[in-house]
Amino acid sequence: YYSTLSLNACFLRGLERMYDSNMCWMLMHPTSKFAALPPNDDTVHFNEKDTMPPALMSDVEHAFVKSNDGNFIAIDRYLIQYKTNGQRRKPTEVIGVLGDGLVPLTIERNDKGEESIRADFSCSYGNQHSPAAIILMKGDKSYREHYYERGEKYKSPFSTNGDRFRTLLILCEELRYDRSLSRHPTLILSSDDGTFHLRIGSSFARPVAQTRKLRQLIGSSAVSVPVEKPGNDNKKKVVHCLNPVYGLKDPKWLIEYLEYHIAIGVDHFHIYNVDMHSPDVQSVLEMYRKWNLITRHDWSAKASGQYTTRITYEHAKWAAQTDCALRSRGLYDYAIFSDIDEVAMGGNDGLAPALEMCEQAHTDRGVIGCSFNSSTVSSVFTKLTDEEEMKMKDKLLLERYSNVEAKPFCPSNCKCLGRNCKEMTRKYHYGRQKYMLNMNDLTIPPRPLWTHAIARDYNEMDRIMEQLPDDVFHIRHYQGHWLKNNNLLDTMEEKNAPLPKEFIDLLRETIFENSTPLRGRYAKVQEDSRFSSGVEWVTPVERPAKYHDMLLA
Repeated sequence: YYSTLSLNACFLRGLERMYDSNMCWMLMHPTSKFAALPPNDDTVHFNEKDTMPPALMSDVEHAFVKSNDGNFIAIDRYLIQYKTNGQRRKPTEVIGVLGDGLVPLTIERNDKGEESIRADFSCSYGNQHSPAAIILMKGDKSYREHYYERGEKYKSPFSTNGDRFRTLLILCEELRYDRSLSRHPTLILSSDDGTFHLRIGSSFARPVAQTRKLRQLIGSSAVSVPVEKPGNDNKKKVVHCLNPVYGLKDPKWLIEYLEYHIAIGVDHFHIYNVDMHSPDVQSVLEMYRKWNLITRHDWSAKASGQYTTRITYEHAKWAAQTDCALRSRGLYDYAIFSDIDEVAMGGNDGLAPALEMCEQAHTDRGVIGCSFNSSTVSSVFTKLTDEEEMKMKDKLLLERYSNVEAKPFCPSNCKCLGRNCKEMTRKYHYGRQKYMLNMNDLTIPPRPLWTHAIARDYNEMDRIMEQLPDDVFHIRHYQGHWLKNNNLLDTMEEKNAPLPKEFIDLLRETIFENSTPLRGRYAKVQEDSRFSSGVEWVTPVERPAKYHDMLLA
């Protein structure tokens, strides 16, 4: 039992400190196994017109603690697993902090021009003390330039566009986590002169296994069996680290996206939710959470003290990716990093060939990750007539858009080399690449992660990353504003490249035949005039007849 005073204090704290309110909901409703949007009748001081605190709709509420000067934010404190080469016993754990911004450090360069980083602060945890070690993001320029000099025009101390890399890891290697404690001491980062100080009292983030629940098939037998395509005992476990999601209000795309990636081999998703707080989207997220298929992170601006706003590079994408990797180390074989408007394309065998090729490269050459190209789904911009819309009304969104760029469109998806672009490169950011990273090998050191490769240092990436061929794996990007804004949509060639029929059929069967909850939610939205018939983040335009003919073929 909890006193009325403690519950009211918990509620009042939750109003301003959103990362507390999830805990309060669980205290007030102990029979609720998962954090879920409470019914209006069970809430206090909220009416139907009020916005529900985002933390009540999440599974992970990050610390988001700022330093005393406001120039650094700690996302969380972690127990990070690692092994040394040849270590056979259970993994060692080191206490670490993921954060973003400016901390006291010294960057030195030796006679060979090699840079080293020294932390000018230390860690303490109860009566334990440790020097701090800092791992910065690597770029194509010096650490000093990326950390101090880039992105000066942005009025923010955090990572920004312009390759300002301030997302970092802090390791407190001499601290020892005490498992006998029920309540752990605050982790303190502080400089000797007192100009930098930070206290983190949140729970330690660590890898936590998720056991996927079986989903109920409709029918007379009422036997609980998996809806998704059965795998085999040798299937590699894959987590999808979905980059921060914002602006999505139509649950149809969310359902199709999750179900399609489950069908091709993804086991679990981490969703960093910036503003997907509408009842329609939340009901879908809650359903997938009950199946243990997703982990919902409160990545909202209010929860983060305005850190995850647009000014921080793509809503703090690098911090989200790194957080997901830290939570997944040792639990999964691989993690995939991509956006909500990017769909994986791996042929009729799904993810398996790409994972096999990446694993073989790891065994043979010590590769720790694999990059893959992006193909623009330009047909999302074709505005259909009313008659054409009627022909499309029964198609899934992933069926509707089957036409993609016939070849890479430089400089959007490639970089020309030589005269007349007879040769090109698509590596890393030139091809808008995304990547998968080995999570199983704990000898791979943790590090802050970049967008188009593990790091922006391409010399290093060429040594530790494998380039996957398009016919093995690539992503389809349901976007192309760079084409629209430069009036290039009508100059490009398109080709028909539908997603594998086997997976589309399985997707349709899952949504419309095997799962009553999915079918009901999807059908409800289809009849709702608030939602468009296409992808909601694109405004289609008039295009010549040839693009219509291909789309309707």
